[in-house]
Amino acid sequence: MHTLERIELLDEVCKLFPETGFKGKEDLAALLELELKSLTALDEFFSYGYGKTKAIAPSQIYHVLAANTPIAGYQSLLLGLLLGSFNAVQCPKPVKNSLFRFVSSLPQKLQHKVELYDEFNINAFENSDCIVVFGQQKTIEYFKNLTPTHKRFIGHGHKVSLIWAGRVEEVNREKMALISRDISLYSQLGCLSPQSILIEENSSSEKIESFCQVLADSLRQDMSIQSQSLDIDELAAIKQHRDCAKALGWALWESSLLEPNPWTVILRKSPIFEPTCGYRTIYVDLIEKSKLEDWLKPIKGMISTVGVFEKMPENIISIFIESATSRFCPIGSMQQPAAFWHHDGRTRLQEMVRWVDWE
Repeated sequence: MHTLERIELLDEVCKLFPETGFKGKEDLAALLELELKSLTALDEFFSYGYGKTKAIAPSQIYHVLAANTPIAGYQSLLLGLLLGSFNAVQCPKPVKNSLFRFVSSLPQKLQHKVELYDEFNINAFENSDCIVVFGQQKTIEYFKNLTPTHKRFIGHGHKVSLIWAGRVEEVNREKMALISRDISLYSQLGCLSPQSILIEENSSSEKIESFCQVLADSLRQDMSIQSQSLDIDELAAIKQHRDCAKALGWALWESSLLEPNPWTVILRKSPIFEPTCGYRTIYVDLIEKSKLEDWLKPIKGMISTVGVFEKMPENIISIFIESATSRFCPIGSMQQPAAFWHHDGRTRLQEMVRWVDWE
């Protein structure tokens, strides 16, 4: 099957699942041209330097998905199908139904290119020439050690996302609603979910308190998320973070844990980054600009996205880039990266293919 035919077949899937970031066949074609330099790079040799070259897709890709959100699985599988590879997908139980729905939506010609597995399948793994893994660092290291050096290995480990609000001059309710959306999607469990909002400490105490109160109001009123009840372990994690905040004397705004989709806003000053538990539990951290680099040290190399509330000073941008941040975006779009983003700062198709040159 040629590339153009696959693009046509995947067009409707992109429209059914806009959360992949691809609006349709135009985006798929553009990604191929951006990364592989030719729309037909997988089908035929094209001019390259003084000779010609051609991209060779993996015959089979083994995808290991994380349990927190199905979106990365949709995207990884979509890219594998775009390349024309067979896709063996190790799919944990929490996201299995979502992945099954995605696969069921595929045209018949593509459905036979996918196989879902509940657990590790040694035969499928050994028969794959490209391994793509999402998960915690220990999961990445485990599969990396299993992968022979002649096979391609692509690991996407745990990442952290933040919002830079800077100095609070005024509190805009529309912008706070956008922040609420970024926090609330996917129960705040994905790598693109903000864990902390950074405010300059020299903002007025009145403005800071107003910021937190309006954010709390926005989380309370957020109707963009599906109502869901948390299990006892998830509720216990939220309570632990709340109890810790109260013990340390940090200001806190909270809903009842008996409500669906509980939320928590915690105002703190901590010398370094400390993670949230997710489930709409957000920290508002007071930061001295001169100490931002030190505050980021625990997550240096692990920062995925920084949501920008207002214009960000160049020196602050530089600090985030030096800490290996791979994406900046406006608030409200943190969870919806563009089709052409560099996932974890890397290309998406180039890493999967190998090249054959003709001189």
